[in-house]
Amino acid sequence: MTMDTIETIEGALIQHGPHNDRIYLMQLRRADPERIAEILEDLARRKGYGKIFAKIPAPAWPIFKSGGYVKEAQVPGFFHGQTDGCFVAKFFSPERRQIPTAEKRLERIGPQGMGSADPIHRPGRFGRVVKACRPSDAEELSRIYRRVFASYPFPVQRPVYLKRMMKEGGRYFAIRIEGRIAAAAAAEIALSEQYAEMTDFATLPKHRGRGLAGSLLRHMETTVHKLGIKTAFTIARAASPGMNAVFRKNGYRYAGLLRNNTQIGGRLESMTVWYKHL
Repeated sequence: MTMDTIETIEGALIQHGPHNDRIYLMQLRRADPERIAEILEDLARRKGYGKIFAKIPAPAWPIFKSGGYVKEAQVPGFFHGQTDGCFVAKFFSPERRQIPTAEKRLERIGPQGMGSADPIHRPGRFGRVVKACRPSDAEELSRIYRRVFASYPFPVQRPVYLKRMMKEGGRYFAIRIEGRIAAAAAAEIALSEQYAEMTDFATLPKHRGRGLAGSLLRHMETTVHKLGIKTAFTIARAASPGMNAVFRKNGYRYAGLLRNNTQIGGRLESMTVWYKHL
């Protein structure tokens, strides 16, 4: 399947396409919020996308709200550790707005209950040494992502994409067991705005339950904090109790649910937002 396009429009960084059936305003930057809102609306209607998803600073929220957006999540001090970040959405079909039955439990049990079914982490006999990945690791990394995910919102299954991300400042990390990558994750760093997304977590099935994702997360927190990052966040699969538990147990706070947001695991899924001030 052709992956979605990532491009700069009027200074803002945007991803859009049929793979996720959405527009994602990834970074507003210095773009005019009112102008960008108009452009996104026109693009969504021309392409027939089911959703616009935007990550914006709180001062821009009134403009998007007046355009029919709803707020799905909010992170205090998201930008520069001071300005709140809002995760907002506009839906173009009733089906896209609805929460799937399997994910309605999140509203019932609340953030403290998420991940209560998380398996007990077994220490195991292996070390948990986390190493930064290099472009030469891209091929092996891509194989891990192909094995773990039937589909993914970004083309992490392609070595060329991983190499480009590393070149542009994305940082990938891995834990090796018997010389092979057993688990991997990435930190996408926005230095100018002092936040980082902890993302692209993947652990091979036979190595799950050993706490590898938690080890990766803690290592990445230390790394980005040294770079001046003040807020870490993640967008995790709502249907994954284990992944939500990793963030909850490592001091992250629940910020909200993104409905039918992301193409992952072979279908559109709702996602949870978690954050932590470093």
